[in-house]
Amino acid sequence: MNKKEALKIYTEQMEKISAYSLVLATTYFDRTTIAPSKGSAYRNKMISIIGGESFQLQTDPKFIEAVMYLSKQDLGELLNRDIAKAKKALEETIKFTKEEQMEFSLASMESYEAWHKAKLSDNYKTFEPHLIKMIELSKKRVNRRNPKAEPYNVLLDDYEEGMNMKKYDEFFSLIKKELLPLIKKINAKKNYIDDSFLYKYYPAEKQAKFMKEVLKYINFDNSWGYMGETEHPFTSGFSRNDVRITTNYDEHNVAAAIFSTVHEAGHAYYEHQVDPKYDNYRFLHDMSSGMHESQSRFLENYLGRRESFFKKLYPKLQKTFPENLKDVSLEQFIKAINVSKCSLIRTDADELTYPIHILIRYEIEKEIFSGKAKMKDLKKLWNQKYKEYLGIDVPNDRDGILQDVHWSEAMFGYFPTYAFGSAIGAQILHKMEKDLDIDDLLAKGKFKVITDYLKNNVQKYGALYDYNKILKLATGETFKPKYYINYLKKKYSKLYDIKG
Repeated sequence: MNKKEALKIYTEQMEKISAYSLVLATTYFDRTTIAPSKGSAYRNKMISIIGGESFQLQTDPKFIEAVMYLSKQDLGELLNRDIAKAKKALEETIKFTKEEQMEFSLASMESYEAWHKAKLSDNYKTFEPHLIKMIELSKKRVNRRNPKAEPYNVLLDDYEEGMNMKKYDEFFSLIKKELLPLIKKINAKKNYIDDSFLYKYYPAEKQAKFMKEVLKYINFDNSWGYMGETEHPFTSGFSRNDVRITTNYDEHNVAAAIFSTVHEAGHAYYEHQVDPKYDNYRFLHDMSSGMHESQSRFLENYLGRRESFFKKLYPKLQKTFPENLKDVSLEQFIKAINVSKCSLIRTDADELTYPIHILIRYEIEKEIFSGKAKMKDLKKLWNQKYKEYLGIDVPNDRDGILQDVHWSEAMFGYFPTYAFGSAIGAQILHKMEKDLDIDDLLAKGKFKVITDYLKNNVQKYGALYDYNKILKLATGETFKPKYYINYLKKKYSKLYDIKG
């Protein structure tokens, strides 16, 4: 095999694999948003078959030979990165048979369906066997992939290249040391800020109407983006110009859907704003989870919780819900959406307590994959940690161990990237504030200037580089968690008038 022949095989096969990926991604979006629940068994079986056909393409001997040959060639920066990612994926894929891959895919879909039903009925017991099965399958698969490695390290690296327990332990130790004392001080200031008006009755159909204003303000364009509704919001990037997001409406929390929508739009922008010259490379949509979360959390928090963000939007929100907000000033609203209090739900958590929610999941996952956690005690372990770190009792399954979708789909190792991504975002914010007058731009509705900045400094690279290289290009420094810690301490000390 020569270079020309190998590249031809690689390019043609990758195009076919991408076609199957599009079908699977579209079907996933459909089944988690609008597909009838009674059709799940048939649908899941058909999806597993499609996944099996995709697996067969990925493990075709000619394709394997081409990838391995090309991995030894110097093909330039772009192709070198592309082939390196293909080789890493291939070396893991070939450890399994088509039947095993289909079994795992089907188990994951059945687990998702069980989680969804269990959450709606507030009954963890019905989901527990599926969760245990996904854990056991994940352990077997990790051991097959890399029997000499720490299982959880393999999973952490899947979602953030180069990260492991040692690095995350250092990161979360800093979180505990620097933020827990501040959280306790704030928690002692009972009823310091009134946010009760956020939790009055807000009809979903009216929220959906207002969400169109939010999407318009942030320039989420339906020529390349689409929003649906689901139980647990997510984003799917089918191509650079076909990005789907979802939101969820809580009729007794008007802020929840706003921040879910803006969060997912942050993901969507990352998918959409990769340089077009990368359209034919696999790293177009293979960004690390930490980098992806840095962009979604950036829009949600570092922009979305500012007063300037709501200068134009809040009067429209008041007009949509005059019965609840007509006597609430913009200043009162901004304080309310930034209230810090120990709460149950991760996705609704304030910026300060949010990394503690992630810490809890990280510690549970470590115990699961070290063998320390007993599978029958996971709910008990979850509840214990919420009491230990946030001082609250978990009253039900829906708001406890069933609140997140990730474990149902075997996404073990993903959770830490939420806090890690938030920290990356804070570092980007520190540099952006030197380069742009963010508040002036937001107040004037010039959101595109900000998204263009993110595009030119972060998003255009896609997954061409790892997080440290992108941070170095964007900020002049590699990862420094101090920016995240300093941001949170400064913001919440000021909001709650805490000295020292």
